[in-house]
Amino acid sequence: MNKGSFTIGQLNSEDIQAVITSFPEITIPERKHTLNTSPVGIDRAILFDDNAYENRTIKFTVGFKPSEIVGQHIVKFLAALDTGKYVDLRLYSDENYTYQVVRTGEAEVTRKGINSTYREVAVTLSAAPYKYVYPAPTGTIGTTQTTLTNPTLSPDKPYIKITGSGAINLTINGTVYKFTGVSGSIELDSAMQNVWRVDSGVMVNENAKMAIGPFPMLKPGPNTVKLSAGTATIEMRWRTL
Repeated sequence: MNKGSFTIGQLNSEDIQAVITSFPEITIPERKHTLNTSPVGIDRAILFDDNAYENRTIKFTVGFKPSEIVGQHIVKFLAALDTGKYVDLRLYSDENYTYQVVRTGEAEVTRKGINSTYREVAVTLSAAPYKYVYPAPTGTIGTTQTTLTNPTLSPDKPYIKITGSGAINLTINGTVYKFTGVSGSIELDSAMQNVWRVDSGVMVNENAKMAIGPFPMLKPGPNTVKLSAGTATIEMRWRTL
């Protein structure tokens, strides 16, 4: 990526003649835990750890090239952020990762001269705690055992699409995930904890076809994966703080 460039979802900074004017400020997320200081006779607070992190904060200022349509460019920039859900953000300063962000607070628009159409817009974003390796690697698995190596220190919550019919078992590191009554294909998203298939362009809920239990995860380091039947494509979502 060029210095100052960024992408928000499908929007490229070049499309709106914009660049980041200063190095983005990105915090390290806080660990979620509770400290109980009420017990008597104990020399330290009792720690209850949630095994999760708070969102992180990202701040940066975007400069928009002088133009008669600079206002339209600013509107497109804000619209890309304000979708009502997390959107993917890539920054030139950390181009090998994708952040999932929403805009918080007001956007501050600055005009640098009375007769100038140059504008700067400062934004504050709330980002999911993990950033994801870009581009997300994909792989194909079948009935022969395959090894997938997670290069990060964080467990991965993959997206998997299984193609096949009937009863199919997915085995990851010796743990068996059972699917019954598969009709051609079935898809699962471990991050969203959802199972479905697509029929003529319509998403059909298939949660009942996966045996009750945890969703698949890929631990840091090597992971052995195989199917009892059919094939599968898997999108690895390697992530780190």
